[in-house]
Amino acid sequence: MRISGSKETGSSMTNGLVRLAVVAAIVVVVAFASRPLIELLAVASDNSARPITTTHTLRFAAIADTYVSSDHPQTNYGSADRLEVDGSQIQETYIKFDISGVDGVVTAAEIQLHVTNASPKSGGSIAQMSDVAWSESKVTYKTRPKISGVILSTLGPVSRGDVVTFDVSQANIQNGIVSFGITSHQRDEAGYASHEQGSGPELTLTVQSSATNQASSVSDPVLVGAGDIASCNSKGDEETAQLLASISGTIFTAGDNVYPNGSASDFAKCFQPSWGQFLNRIRPAPGNHDYRTSNAAGYFAYFGSSAGKPGEGYYSYDLGTWHIVVINSNIARDAHSPQYAWLQQDLAAHRGANILAYWHHPRYSSGEHGDNTSMDPIWDLLCDAHTDVVIVGHDHDYERFAPINKDDQRDNANGIREFVVGTGGASHDHLTHVAPNSEVRGFDTYGVLKLTLHAHSYDWQFIPVAGQIFTDSGSAPTHN
Repeated sequence: MRISGSKETGSSMTNGLVRLAVVAAIVVVVAFASRPLIELLAVASDNSARPITTTHTLRFAAIADTYVSSDHPQTNYGSADRLEVDGSQIQETYIKFDISGVDGVVTAAEIQLHVTNASPKSGGSIAQMSDVAWSESKVTYKTRPKISGVILSTLGPVSRGDVVTFDVSQANIQNGIVSFGITSHQRDEAGYASHEQGSGPELTLTVQSSATNQASSVSDPVLVGAGDIASCNSKGDEETAQLLASISGTIFTAGDNVYPNGSASDFAKCFQPSWGQFLNRIRPAPGNHDYRTSNAAGYFAYFGSSAGKPGEGYYSYDLGTWHIVVINSNIARDAHSPQYAWLQQDLAAHRGANILAYWHHPRYSSGEHGDNTSMDPIWDLLCDAHTDVVIVGHDHDYERFAPINKDDQRDNANGIREFVVGTGGASHDHLTHVAPNSEVRGFDTYGVLKLTLHAHSYDWQFIPVAGQIFTDSGSAPTHN
């Protein structure tokens, strides 16, 4: 539509609008005239410091579980592969978890159990216990702690092979040790898998936390990635690449970048079409499959200077307040090796920084390859430097460990939290056992681990590929 009119009419309309705008501005100034300028600026920038609420999920495997029986009052069942509950001969089950990473209000909590023996009447009733000092290897019916807390929930009939959950949302759950007891008034025995069987009790928490949305948090760096990635026989790497496309930040790889042999042809045909599109963001670590080509020549040629010096493959870089160390677990790493000497010097030059390291072969793992004790010299050096996080691959699964010190003991104050993230897309492995201090395990899901690195803490989130539901998330303070 065309509108016609004289220049005078247009000018009058314009002048009228200007006068209206001036009057409106005067009204605003008068309205705020009694307020300090600083307060006015605060009102204008109110969005820069609003409290925001986030919800995340934490999962914990039982650190101890056992049962007692009135028929054998002096027998300890701590090494049994089952947990039993019965009201006739009086069998009671005890479960203990070590909680960390709770940084807000627990809004929901449930304990998952795998049924090994059916009960047509009841799976038992669960209560939180005040006694958290009982020992899995010592408690008997005669010495058992009392299960005297308020009943949190009761299960109906359970069938063998079922996965059932007790709702324990009303329990008092904070960081530290929590303990639960399961009893029954029914005469038919219910049985559950213990952690010795590999599918023991698991506690899932939903945590709601609040934080101030400060502008400085925008600059906190993100490190995201996985190991055991590309294969022309799998579409898993294409699926995990789709995740990376929507996540900004530096990409790590935890070895075995391409299968089967890490050759130049493998990289061109299998890695390049998926993760290769992010080549300028990737800081890789090599794996044993990368070394199936002599001296990992295909790996070093493909990644170039981003992979460190050819023949070495170990290097370091900085992200915000964090110092990132990349280890080559395919070459010598004992206390007399050049790599060990380099790491000593590198860590000494970065005292006081938050430390994160990654490589391929896991020091601790519940997967097919298990623990790799040859990594002890490197682990010990990193412990002495108060390292917070280690990321590894090799086992094609996801696993999160509690912080572990150089004596193989859980140590929240000084230990390193290890993540096994062999979930890049090549294939899946299976659980062979449950390693000590293992908190969360997932063996059937491709995905990436995203770490947000704050100045005094870090957040982790395992992000599954489309269509999968397994995930893990949490946060923890740094040592330094």
